[in-house]
Amino acid sequence: MKIIKPSSLTFLIIIIVSLATSPAFAFDDEKKNIALIAIMAISPLIILIYKKIYSNDIPLLLFMSSIILFPAFLHPETMRWSTVMYTAMFGLTFLAYKLLLYHNNFRREIYLKVLKYLIFAYVLVLLIQQFCVLTGIPIFNVSNYRLNEPWKLNSLTSEPSTSARIVALLMFSYITIKELIILRKYDFRIDFKTDKWVWLSFIWTMVTMGSGTAFLFLAMVLLKFVRLKSLAPLLVIFLGITLFVNALEIVTFERTFRSFMAVLTLDSEKIYEADHSAAFRIIPLIILAQRIGFTSINDWFGYGVDFVGSFLSDEVRGLPEGWTSGGLLQLWVDYGFVVFILFITFNLINIVKKGDYLSMAFWFMIVFIQGINNQILWLGIVLLFTNKYFKKSAEKRYN
Repeated sequence: MKIIKPSSLTFLIIIIVSLATSPAFAFDDEKKNIALIAIMAISPLIILIYKKIYSNDIPLLLFMSSIILFPAFLHPETMRWSTVMYTAMFGLTFLAYKLLLYHNNFRREIYLKVLKYLIFAYVLVLLIQQFCVLTGIPIFNVSNYRLNEPWKLNSLTSEPSTSARIVALLMFSYITIKELIILRKYDFRIDFKTDKWVWLSFIWTMVTMGSGTAFLFLAMVLLKFVRLKSLAPLLVIFLGITLFVNALEIVTFERTFRSFMAVLTLDSEKIYEADHSAAFRIIPLIILAQRIGFTSINDWFGYGVDFVGSFLSDEVRGLPEGWTSGGLLQLWVDYGFVVFILFITFNLINIVKKGDYLSMAFWFMIVFIQGINNQILWLGIVLLFTNKYFKKSAEKRYN
């Protein structure tokens, strides 16, 4: 065991990095992240090496078993082994990560550096891409690029909105861990001096990548500092960003505000009018919320793998045929309430900390409204779990 510990600490960091990035070269012709799949394929070996399962792992193990057993017995004609095994691989990767975290000297300072360098990596790739657009040379690491939106750039994932979510989560986690290290609340007046490059990298990425989602998540990160004595610097930052956005005529800021206000109405037509891209993520949630129930055996044990994909495109205008969406409500419809509640229980046990409402908000925006086989969902689980782990460790140390 001692022989593998140095490399296993490295593998722990590799899991974080592989979940936090999806560079263009890593995708195959079917848009699968081959690099991530290779890392996940190694994860079961870690579990075999440590031979340890914790009591709070039981909901996840039952979840992984249920997504195989329920459709196999009740709707065998829908069974897609590649889909359910891919989900199981994500679950096993989390279990492997948890074992590595518990059995290695992964200090808060190391975790903080990993978060910081990932933020730096995102802004560096974005700057290179922006230079490519400016000079007219082929764009580095480009993905899902549209000529009519030349400054909408993906940085280190497949699309700008995904990068926005990840960078915001990285920054939120960075601030959370920094507070544990300095033993006090983060203070702009004091801490900006030491973290100025992290903040500049974060702000530049969020404001200039061309994603409307970025402005929503930027606001979420700044909510971390909503305290009376911090209102003045927050207002200065917000004003500065607003002036910068207006100077560059970045229309995504206005579109984000319109989308936010439209979502509050729960009116599908108004959401469509505000932003088609947002509509593809929000309207499926509304549709599936109207379909879930407790009255039939399918409500409890699912309609079958990818059942949502058989009807969603008929109800969401412009959605490709066979497309699945609706976040964890899709999990409920496809696999049933039992599977859904097992997954929610796993999240509540491992992620949620009483009174940490902003972490809950990030969980909802990054985990709950994402598809179960989306790597950003599992990145959210890994980082929020790690934040909670270090918080609990700090409480034990100082109480």
